Amino acid sequence: MENKIKSVVLWLAFFLLGGAAYAQSGGVIVTGKVYADDEPDGFIGATVVEQDKNGRIYSSALTDFNGNFSLKVKDPSHSLNFSFVGYKRKTLPIGATRKFDVKLETQNVLKEVQVKASKLVTGGGALAIPEREYSGAMQKFNTKAIEGVSVPSIDDALQGRIAGLDIVANSGDLGSGTVMRIRGITSINSNSQPLILLNGIPFESNIDDSFDFASADQEEFASLLCISPDDIEEITVLKDGAAAAIWGSRGANGVIDIRTKKGATGPTRVSYSYRFSGYTQPKGTELLNGDDYTMLMKQAYFNRAQQDCNIPEFSYDRSQFISAYGTAQDFENFNNNTDWMDEVIKHGFTHDHNLSVSGGGDKAKFRASFGYYNQTGTIIGQEMTRFSNRMNLDYNVSSRMMFSADFSITYTDNDKNYTDDPYGEDNLLNIARKRMPNASIFRQDANGNNTDVYFNIAQNSQLDDAQKNLRNPVAIGNLASYQQTSMRIMPTLRLQYDFLDPAGEAKLRYSGYIKFDSENVKDTKFLPRETTSKNWNDGSVNKAYGKESEAFSIYTAHDLTWQPKLPEAHSLMLYGKWEMDMANSRNQEFERYGLASTSATDVTNLGHLNSFKSERSEGRNMAFLLQGHYFLLDRYVFDVTARWDGSTRFGPGNRWGFFPSASVKWLLSEEKFFNFADDWMDEFALRLSYGVTGNRPDYEYLHYARYNSFGTSYIDIPAIKPASLQLTDLKWERSTSYNLGVDLSLFDWRYRLVANVYHRRTDDLLFKDQSIPSSTGFGSISYINGGTMDNDGWEIEFSTNNMVKRGDWTVDLSLNFSNYVNTIIDLDENVLHNYNADFNYSNGSYLNRFQVNNSFGSIYGFRYKGVYQYDTYQPDKPDATAPVVRDANGNVVLDGSGDPIPMYFAYGTTNEYRFRGGDAIYEDINHDGTIDELDIVYLGNSNPKFDGGFGTTIRWKRLSLNVFFNYRVGGKIINYGRMYSESMYNTENQSVSTNWRWRKDGDMTEIPRALFQSGYNWLGSDRFVEDGSFLRLKQVTLNYSFDPKMLKKAHLHTLNLSLTLNNMLTFTKYTGADPEISPNNIGVSEDKNRTPRSRYFTFGLTVGI
Repeated sequence: MENKIKSVVLWLAFFLLGGAAYAQSGGVIVTGKVYADDEPDGFIGATVVEQDKNGRIYSSALTDFNGNFSLKVKDPSHSLNFSFVGYKRKTLPIGATRKFDVKLETQNVLKEVQVKASKLVTGGGALAIPEREYSGAMQKFNTKAIEGVSVPSIDDALQGRIAGLDIVANSGDLGSGTVMRIRGITSINSNSQPLILLNGIPFESNIDDSFDFASADQEEFASLLCISPDDIEEITVLKDGAAAAIWGSRGANGVIDIRTKKGATGPTRVSYSYRFSGYTQPKGTELLNGDDYTMLMKQAYFNRAQQDCNIPEFSYDRSQFISAYGTAQDFENFNNNTDWMDEVIKHGFTHDHNLSVSGGGDKAKFRASFGYYNQTGTIIGQEMTRFSNRMNLDYNVSSRMMFSADFSITYTDNDKNYTDDPYGEDNLLNIARKRMPNASIFRQDANGNNTDVYFNIAQNSQLDDAQKNLRNPVAIGNLASYQQTSMRIMPTLRLQYDFLDPAGEAKLRYSGYIKFDSENVKDTKFLPRETTSKNWNDGSVNKAYGKESEAFSIYTAHDLTWQPKLPEAHSLMLYGKWEMDMANSRNQEFERYGLASTSATDVTNLGHLNSFKSERSEGRNMAFLLQGHYFLLDRYVFDVTARWDGSTRFGPGNRWGFFPSASVKWLLSEEKFFNFADDWMDEFALRLSYGVTGNRPDYEYLHYARYNSFGTSYIDIPAIKPASLQLTDLKWERSTSYNLGVDLSLFDWRYRLVANVYHRRTDDLLFKDQSIPSSTGFGSISYINGGTMDNDGWEIEFSTNNMVKRGDWTVDLSLNFSNYVNTIIDLDENVLHNYNADFNYSNGSYLNRFQVNNSFGSIYGFRYKGVYQYDTYQPDKPDATAPVVRDANGNVVLDGSGDPIPMYFAYGTTNEYRFRGGDAIYEDINHDGTIDELDIVYLGNSNPKFDGGFGTTIRWKRLSLNVFFNYRVGGKIINYGRMYSESMYNTENQSVSTNWRWRKDGDMTEIPRALFQSGYNWLGSDRFVEDGSFLRLKQVTLNYSFDPKMLKKAHLHTLNLSLTLNNMLTFTKYTGADPEISPNNIGVSEDKNRTPRSRYFTFGLTVGI
């Protein structure tokens, strides 16, 4: 791997140095000045080019601040071409002249000319066609809209700005990444994230092919967007099947094409920007203090068996400690009012520096950028640092040939909070919310004074294990470590050649690229004994973990574009492409325990080896693409695409997948019968498209019979055994989509409306690790094709360009709405058996279930109806509630003796429990007198009904104000944080809402009684399923650009100041800290006290010379 990287770097260095050496050889020097009547002092950045009689460029230069230039020419028989934007070009022979004073003339301005040309778009890396002729569903976003905003990755800034693109943060932890969905969920087990393109080339991570992208508990996806936002020029989102089909199996979830900034013709520009941000975190639900907590605990213990609680840690009584433990040394440690949330939350800060150098002439353009980003989190122990560098060069070898080179390197050092829970429930906020508030942070002496040793609850404590083994969150944040470092190097070489004269009417162009992508990630963790009360040699402490992963990928593609000369009313473009990529990755991980706490904490040091694992993977993909674009009579557009994808992840019989698409566009505004609207309608078009995309399994070797070591378990000799079934018949997951769209632009492009309605069906859904009968000799099968799922929806985007313009004032608006409905159409019986487990009769759990005709992400549980007011039935109070059976009409059901029949939970099972006064009421759906799995109902799903954003931009002279909101309507969230803090079931701290709990007969409240490790007062029900709707003031930016005329005196090109406020206001009925919760691996949004999004301000400064 290292040799490959060194070879690439040395080759690039040789190429660049060789080019530099060639440029310095031979020639004579000419000088001069370029000016005009209205620029007598000379042009800044006028272009001077040496060219031969055929127009081939040999050298170039730019004029300085005074309009002067100096150029070493190759051959005096050539000519010099002088140019500046808005002025006529002038060409003069060199000959014996060595000084040129050149006056340029202004170009004549033509008025009242109707122009129908538009910017070329590539549609995500394929055929370049005018945007006006694009027939797929596409939306663009220019990063000028977020100028002055400081974000670690561009996905955060995109939130709410693209119709149909739903972005939800995994958490507010540094580098946690996001879950992104374009037009809903297309896959249940495979990757549902969109394909990311960087300058038209897939930007994928091959570190871990088996990573579950659908799980919110994973954070690896953040590495896919490790591009510095300051390097990004524009983002294009391809939404429908016709637009994404050019990427076949990679485009099933839509495509996001990121285009980086490049050099431009003009003088060399140096730009520096600095942004300083300050962060604060919403605190969320208020918790009990130490006094209220101990009172609740005593009551919870008493309610269980009607006996007083004698646990010393709740007593505030020194004698009880002596009686229970023989010493009162811990008495002062449980005599506190600690706000653990305040102890782990802090203010965070960001320093974001970016330096760029760009420029170029007619022959070559370049840009180089350097970035340093440092952010401290709002949780103790979190800090992330990123260094980034990106360089690109576009070199016109001749009028027909262009060579481009790109190079980027990114290094990230992310200090996270220690975690060893795969579900992330040991995050510091979750621990802080559960830690008993009367416990101290540091061990205290006999006088109640803090020492410098962190306090942990002793193992012989009478507290339950849930509290006793809960780590000290402050100690974890300050002593335990989790460092993740990563480096990514990506050089890319491109070549473009026109076989025909590019100035002619016909075109035949070749272009190709090769990209190398090297990734290295290192994870190191250490958990010292000082964070718990365990012995140093316990397997759970003094534990070190290390994992090193690396991947190397090569992407290459070669294409031909042919545009023949046709009559004026016809335009035809044909495109063919071949692409291939290959990747290999490997990783190894170790875990040891029994290491020293204060030294030798690396996993390579001596200790007890707990686990060791190494893996490697390699794979190849190949594709062929044919695309045609036909434009007829300036109003009819026809597009067709055929793509063949091949992947080594499938067996020989299914290795190739075919993914076609077709789309049409009708520009009605160009029809004669629309001539009446020429004065106010710029464009009115209808689009219709059809496309097929696909998806692959997540890892290789599935069509092989794989074997694992059997150890020495076979008659005491080493042996191997089959590890998996050979999957030769596994097929591609295929998504077929239809899209109907309308484009409308009015009043000189001042108003623009785009609307789309779509249907997408995914067949042969891929499901991994499905259980199969043990008679096969295997416990599970790696993958099966087993289902069908639909997504139906619509989206609207509206934007303006100078909507209001009055003198120096302009006002613009933008808004978008999107809606989708996900429906499971069919599932294999084996899939239903695997996912639809039996109810476990446990508190705090919801029924996992996939149900045909319901949505992926659906929630199933009980209906909560309040709290029983009385322990026994009150005949004289018919409206009072008591735990007795009632029929469908609400009448009390009596037994043979005329007594009310009591209500039970799980009657007739080992979990049988009789409800009492103060217990939770659950709806008895079938009125059988027992609450069990037959009373579980559908409670909604986590998919939003609507989402999007809206905003306005107000400009006055050089001052601008941008305000932007994003929103979600609908989408259910299971608020586990609230569930844990209102359960009153164990010794975890509780919410202040429990102060209104049921205490005696007749109490009317929504909070059940405290009941330690007994009863069923916190079953999975709609009590904890909340509406996740919100409206958030995402961004307010005030920006001022100084007048260039004033800056010219100081030899400055630009000077901007900005102030941005982010996430300052959130309007929601959700009771948790933040309603933005990402879905888990079955599509359900679960709030388990993850770090919420922060509110922050950013001050920005940009200086250009």
